[in-house]
Amino acid sequence: MKHYCDFLIIGSGIAGLTYALKVAPYGKVVVLTKSALVETATHYAQGGIAGVMYSPDNYEKHIKDTINAGAGINNEKIVRITIEESTERIIELINLGAQFDKNDFGEYDLAREGGHSEKRIFHYKDRTGAEIQRALTEKACNHPNITVLENYFSIEIITQHHLGRNVTKRSNDITCFGAYVLNPESGKVETYISKITLI
Repeated sequence: MKHYCDFLIIGSGIAGLTYALKVAPYGKVVVLTKSALVETATHYAQGGIAGVMYSPDNYEKHIKDTINAGAGINNEKIVRITIEESTERIIELINLGAQFDKNDFGEYDLAREGGHSEKRIFHYKDRTGAEIQRALTEKACNHPNITVLENYFSIEIITQHHLGRNVTKRSNDITCFGAYVLNPESGKVETYISKITLI
C-alpha cells in the first residue's frame, strides 16, 4: 500500500515534533515512531535547558562559559548560533505549553550548574524532558494536519537507489523520496512517499 504526505518525520522527540508543528501549516505531516509516542530520549531527559533570560547574564558570558567547558575545542561559530538562538527556542517551547519552574515572584527559577557562571538553566521539577515531551505531544496530537503512527518501524529510506541508480556514502546528491515502513497491525511493509523526509 502507498501513502502520500508532504512531510514524513521519523522520530517523535523534541526535534521531530517541533519540526512537525512548524511545517504542519504547509501540508500533511506523518510522524512515525517505533514505539509509543512519548517513549523518546527527550522524555527521559531529567536536567534542564540553558538559555539567557535575566540580567546580569548575556550571550557573551554564555558563549565564554561554553567554550571554556569544551576546553576550547568546540566550534565557536556553532556555539554562538546555538546560544544566540537558545532563548528564542525556549520561549517557543513555553508558547507551545511547556512549563518551567517559577519562584515566588513569578520569575523562572533558573539554576546554575556545571560550567555556567550565571543562573540560566530552565527546569521543571526533575523531569524537564517529560514536560517538554508532554507539551509537544499534546500539540501534535491535536493538530489537524499531523498524523502520528505509533509502533511503526521504518525499514528503509527510499532514494535514487530504488530507481536503479547506484548510490553510495560518497554520493553528494542523494534525494530522499520517503520510506518503507512496517505496519504493526497488518505485519506488512507499506510505502510512504513524501516531498520532505526528516530522520
